[in-house]
Amino acid sequence: MDSRASSRETQLEAEIRRLERRLERERRAREAAEAIGESGMRELYQRQRVLRLLETIATASNEDQPLQDALRFALSQICLFMNWAVGHIHWVDADQDALASSGIWHGMDDGQYEDFRQTTLDTQLWRGRGLPGRVLESGEPLWMPDVAEDSNFPRRLSARRCGLHAAFAFPVFIGPQTVAVLEFFSLEVVGPDAEVLRTMAQIGSVLGRAIERKRAEEQLLEKVAEADAQRRAAEAANRAKSDFLAVTSHEVRTPLNAVLGLAQALRRESLTQRQETLVDGVLDAGAMLLRLLNAVLDLTRIESGKMALDLASFDLERSVRTVVEIWRAHASERGVELTLDTGGLPEACGILCDQGKIEQTLINLISNALKFSPPGSRVSVRLAASDADADDGERRILLEVCDQGPGVAEADVLRIFQPFEQTAGGREVGGAGLGLSICAGHVTLLGGQIGVAAAPGGGARFWLEFRARASDPAPAAPADAAPEAQSGPGRTLRILAAEDHPANRMVLKALLGPMDVDLVFAENGREALDALVQTPFDLVLMDVHMPIMDGVSALQAMRLMGGPAADTPVFMLTANVFDEDVERYQAAGADGVVKKPIDVRELHALVARLGPGSSPDGPYRPA
Repeated sequence: MDSRASSRETQLEAEIRRLERRLERERRAREAAEAIGESGMRELYQRQRVLRLLETIATASNEDQPLQDALRFALSQICLFMNWAVGHIHWVDADQDALASSGIWHGMDDGQYEDFRQTTLDTQLWRGRGLPGRVLESGEPLWMPDVAEDSNFPRRLSARRCGLHAAFAFPVFIGPQTVAVLEFFSLEVVGPDAEVLRTMAQIGSVLGRAIERKRAEEQLLEKVAEADAQRRAAEAANRAKSDFLAVTSHEVRTPLNAVLGLAQALRRESLTQRQETLVDGVLDAGAMLLRLLNAVLDLTRIESGKMALDLASFDLERSVRTVVEIWRAHASERGVELTLDTGGLPEACGILCDQGKIEQTLINLISNALKFSPPGSRVSVRLAASDADADDGERRILLEVCDQGPGVAEADVLRIFQPFEQTAGGREVGGAGLGLSICAGHVTLLGGQIGVAAAPGGGARFWLEFRARASDPAPAAPADAAPEAQSGPGRTLRILAAEDHPANRMVLKALLGPMDVDLVFAENGREALDALVQTPFDLVLMDVHMPIMDGVSALQAMRLMGGPAADTPVFMLTANVFDEDVERYQAAGADGVVKKPIDVRELHALVARLGPGSSPDGPYRPA
């Protein structure tokens, strides 16, 4: 009995031990499972943190903000992720050898680590030296458990003073080159974390792309700013050039006015044939210089955008025919036949356009054609126009000038329309290389095109094409008889000339001397006003630039005087005849302008038109 009880007891104990072992296995298995689950959760959580870090830095790097702000944000996010105190960026030089502080930090706001910041600025680092130098050398992230005790950390004493210990750094690449090294510091001694280093390598790739993109954007902005600065400088230079040319033109016109005026007066005297030849030479040379001045000023106005269209209705055929007829005598002298073909015109060809610019362009083209045409050749002008368009009422107009000269080489076709550009043949026949550029400017202002091609049978064919609204031209004014000195019945015409330059006073005296006029001079605007108070005048010629009181101020004061003096016709005597200048004179009360150098025919026509008892029938403009 005792034996059986002992056996059952033994069996029961064995069963209990088996159950205990089973329970222990189950407990260990459960604990292992719990540990695995907890580890997985931690790993998942860490991965989520890493992904959020990468996403946050990548998003910020793509935002429209300066590169330094994007990098400073990346430092702050990595320090927050690691719960570390300090972050900093080193730039790598172009030789991939030395490093320098970027000045971009995190954790320096309270000044606690100022000693370490200053030491970093004062410490020279290069490949292999210190934590950043070792990263530059290896091209891989690197961890130091305690920089305060590391012999290859030149800033270790400063780190020890500031309580900085663990550190890691990682490179930032653009292509194969390291452009920056980011370093971070903890207040504790911490062993290496391989997972963190792998994460930082990924962040280095993100930042590399951001730096490359933002540098490209900044370089583009710098180039745009540089181009804008260059544009403003060019505009300022162009304005300075225009102002210089305008001032120079005025200064040159003053002595040129004396040369041409006195030569014109001398030409009216009794001269020997040789003297006449010499005076004609002076007049021809002076006229050439004047044309050059006018061309330079026209070009300046075109380049500055100050050239404007002067629209009026006129008969296009009559205008072109008049220009051709004027040049036919000159062509005949050169032994060149000048012809006009208007077969392509409708019966009536009135247009609303700028007659002066069309005529000036045609004059330049005919003048050039005659220069290059040998004796016995022909220059042909052809004018064609379409009927008025039913939709917009515009005509399409073609004007061409063909010569039988050497033609234009293909390489010169584009550049001859640029200012001061000439072909070798152009330099031989003379000129400044401005005529065609002015033609191009005028045609562009008309909204048309100009070009050159080979003419049939050899030579050059210059053409221009533009559109203009069809219009009934104003009736032609009757041709005026050649002006002679007319003083009117009963008394002599009294003229007051306000002119400060002695040579210009001499010119006026010489040009008006043969006429029956009483000429009185004033040397400034104040003297002119005093003279008007003392005696009435039939005409005032007022220079614009004078000492004591300029011409415009004197004119304004004169119009406020009251009485007969306020109504006296006043014509400004000036070389400044840009449209804006003339508008300013007219706004001040001027009746018109006499342009310097003075054309004796224009001056005599004005005097004849303003005889005693007459008045100007509208503003007088120089031809």
